[in-house]
Amino acid sequence: MRVLIAYGTKWESTTSVAKELASQIEKGGHEVQLMDLRKPRSEDLDSYDLVVVGSGIAYGSWSKGALRFLEEHSKDLSKRRLAMFACCGDILFEPDKMEELRQKYLVDVAAKFGLDPISMGLFGGVLDFDRYSFLVKGIMNMKHAGKKDIMGRGVDPSKPYDFRDWERIRRWGTEIGEVI
Repeated sequence: MRVLIAYGTKWESTTSVAKELASQIEKGGHEVQLMDLRKPRSEDLDSYDLVVVGSGIAYGSWSKGALRFLEEHSKDLSKRRLAMFACCGDILFEPDKMEELRQKYLVDVAAKFGLDPISMGLFGGVLDFDRYSFLVKGIMNMKHAGKKDIMGRGVDPSKPYDFRDWERIRRWGTEIGEVI
């Protein structure tokens, strides 16, 4: 079976998740194509048995490339097996709101484009203050009390902090590979 994993990312952590998902699906004997949606290209979805679309969350939204892909291909995606995932920093700040975040970043996004995915995965991300612009740092300071709040959670903001649950990501990749 052929699988397309199309993903949008701003700071690269979603790229690693997409690659790990591809690895898990390939272990199931499937052929996987990765598509970085920052570099959009024309793609015929008819040749895929499953399309997985994912995005990192920046400023409370999916990446522009991932949203554009969903908009441009919504008609085709609504007729085929689709899975969706998101990598989200809000999980670190609001772990008790996982269901609300899943609703906002997956269920609502799918509904906006008339899509009914067979599976949805919500994962953590990476915080790296050195990669963020002044504006992003300012937004984080306003929304989450910034570095002070992060340090209170045991995170050293002078280094990248990876809070992706790799076992959970691998399990989800294996599961979606099995439903093809």
